[in-house]
Amino acid sequence: MARSAGRALAVLLLVAGLAAGPVRAAEAPPHVPCSDSKTCAERLGFGSVCDGELCRPYRDRADIFTVLGSAEKAAPPPRPFVLYPAIIPAIGYNPALAFLVGVVGTLGMYLGDPEYTTMSSASGLVLLTTNKQLVLQFTTTLMTASNDWELQGDWRFLLYNQDTFGLGTGVPPVQGGFSIGGWGSTEPVPGAQPMKFDLLRIHQAGLRKVIPNLYLGGSYRLDRYFSIVDESLNLEATPPVVTSHYAYSLVYGFDPSAYTVSGVTVDALFDSRDSSINAYRGLYAHLSYGVFPTWLGSTQTSTMATGELRAYLGTRPDVPRDVLALWILASGVTSGHQPYLALPSVGWDAKGTTGRGYVQGRLRGTAEVYVEAEWRFRITGDGFLGGAVFANVETMSRPAVELPAYGFSLDGEDLFESLKPAGGFGLRFMMSREARTNVRLDFAWGADSFAVYLGAGEAF
Repeated sequence: MARSAGRALAVLLLVAGLAAGPVRAAEAPPHVPCSDSKTCAERLGFGSVCDGELCRPYRDRADIFTVLGSAEKAAPPPRPFVLYPAIIPAIGYNPALAFLVGVVGTLGMYLGDPEYTTMSSASGLVLLTTNKQLVLQFTTTLMTASNDWELQGDWRFLLYNQDTFGLGTGVPPVQGGFSIGGWGSTEPVPGAQPMKFDLLRIHQAGLRKVIPNLYLGGSYRLDRYFSIVDESLNLEATPPVVTSHYAYSLVYGFDPSAYTVSGVTVDALFDSRDSSINAYRGLYAHLSYGVFPTWLGSTQTSTMATGELRAYLGTRPDVPRDVLALWILASGVTSGHQPYLALPSVGWDAKGTTGRGYVQGRLRGTAEVYVEAEWRFRITGDGFLGGAVFANVETMSRPAVELPAYGFSLDGEDLFESLKPAGGFGLRFMMSREARTNVRLDFAWGADSFAVYLGAGEAF
């Protein structure tokens, strides 16, 4: 996994280095004369346009407040410690949640002089669903004054149920049933394997700037899965119905009703984005190595490595909202074993946006590589309405299992052995031009699925 993921990250680093831009907001000189926006993009990076013979930050002329007549047409200059909210009622349908009702929002605020500080963001949601689920989630990217610290958080409490589909991107063994020497064969379990579980997640990172754009630090991570019910499991049937979750838990020694992953990570981060909410330029590269020992509360000791890269390439100097955004995510268990539900899985990243086109949890494995490209563009001249077209591809691995004493073995699946592509398009409605916060409505298709997504803020 490490070799394949490393190659993918290296390739994108070479491409995305063009996106970093000459400076980020904290380093831009206050006044640069210009004759056109191309000059501003070359001097300051995409996000600045020529206005009155001076380079100035680009801002859309309209958002939901100007459309409703409750704000001035001219965008006021940004100010520190002013809250820029985008909060919407959520009434709709999600393939992982069914019909839902609740509140979704993104908040922006400068925690220092806007000339030298990138806007911080906090996103939250409270949802109740017809699948009898409760979802409470709060994620943050906080940039202190002059971007000296970057604080990242992902806190969740879920009363949840969700279908799982086995490990790997190909066909899981339980779908066709498998033989156990001397015991007979299991019943095939085609399609979804429904589960109920509750989750408490606390992920909190603190990273300190050591040189411009480069941060070092660490985090604490807790994932406690409990009240797990594997609804398809039936060991009393003839032949027995064995699910992917139960088989994995039995082979690697996990209690299939509850388990915990708790530990610390060391992190290195390069962040040259001009916004943590909706970047017009910049590069985000994050490397993390986690250790999850039993003495910190983990059910079993394990380690995991994660690498993430996002690049934002401006395509039109006069309209910085026209952006080609690229995203690579690679992660995997590097030693020991992590429990089934804690393994890398589509839709379980901090924002829950990987794999648009597939239901959350549809793809899962001991290692993953995920790649996405999205073109974002302005539709109306005032900036209220925008659009996006995106495509992604995912690959997961599955370990081989050998239990000679029981006459039992299953072949594994390597990364890139099987791929799952998806793609779609969406609309963007500007909620707050100061914070660049959009309401996102996406329609996406996977290899065997279709999904609609409604959220606040860009997918990445």
